[in-house]
Amino acid sequence: MPGSATKYEAVPVLSAWDETPSLRALRVGLGPLSSSHAAPGQVVKLRAPSGEAYFALASAPSPDGSADLLVKRGGRIADEIILAAAPGARIETSAPFGKGFPIAQAEGRDLLLFAAGSGIAPVRALLQHVVSHRNRFRRATLFYGQRRGADFAYRAEHLDWERHGIRVVLCPSDADEAWPGVRGRVQEVARALLLGGSDPAGTEAYVCGMTAMVNDVKGTLAEAGVSPDRVHLNF
Repeated sequence: MPGSATKYEAVPVLSAWDETPSLRALRVGLGPLSSSHAAPGQVVKLRAPSGEAYFALASAPSPDGSADLLVKRGGRIADEIILAAAPGARIETSAPFGKGFPIAQAEGRDLLLFAAGSGIAPVRALLQHVVSHRNRFRRATLFYGQRRGADFAYRAEHLDWERHGIRVVLCPSDADEAWPGVRGRVQEVARALLLGGSDPAGTEAYVCGMTAMVNDVKGTLAEAGVSPDRVHLNF
């Protein structure tokens, strides 16, 4: 939190599970900190023995005060958090902060959602909000990229998103002979499917991923006629 020392609270780990071999999901009870969880796309800081790191919340604000996180294995702090986050244990977190995704302005409009890698975490929070208020939005499409088909998180939820009228386009970027669907980077697949088939004047877009991916998606959307002020990040 800029300008001040971060205050941490030890919160309980309610459950933990592997979404993929490289992505570990955690559900924590925020308790009084949940009053700061006001919008999908907000973030928290977690503290581990070797330092602190930012993580986007992977769930929309919940009445029960719980929140989900998605932690990618391989980093020192992330691995320490995963090791500590056994169900029943406690981890140190800040209160949720940041503006999150500005979703209210998208009511009555089409939605385009873009996520790559662990960027699916805040986009999943946004999807939960959209599902809960589905009649407020028009068409919705998710473009979600990972390197391989086995790397996609929240696979158990994709069908439910589809049942709520959200088109889910999974985009593995590496060669994967077993993959039956489209292939390529998110922005490449979106370019092929969007140009000529969207309503740019009535569209809001939400993006989370690596900087290069975000910039390429912005370029693709500009080509499709989506105004830059209609393309949103969660920070």
